[in-house]
Amino acid sequence: MRYRWNTGSLAWLVHRITGVILTFYLIAHIFVLSHLKNPSAYDQLMNFMKNPILKIGELLLFAAVLIHVFAGIRITLLEAGLSTKIQKPLAYLGVVAVAVIWIVCGFFFLMEVF
Repeated sequence: MRYRWNTGSLAWLVHRITGVILTFYLIAHIFVLSHLKNPSAYDQLMNFMKNPILKIGELLLFAAVLIHVFAGIRITLLEAGLSTKIQKPLAYLGVVAVAVIWIVCGFFFLMEVF
């Protein structure tokens, strides 16, 4: 017997993966900020964060947040009683919404770098 991946199971998997990624990021973020005691170390870190490679990493983090949010909205709507017949269109709508928001916001975000 072979498992068939459908839209709902892929959306579920992506939601779980982005949730784990965001959890690890949040732990690392709190750890780094809790160890910045003096203002000069904070200023030094903020200057380091202006690196273009780190800005691209932040853009990928933003994508993970958007994906997680829209997958969560889809799950919430389905749990609230919307028909499961619209699960696939909701998933596709989420992909389009994430792509549009990420591209538009990413353009303005990267203007700071270039």
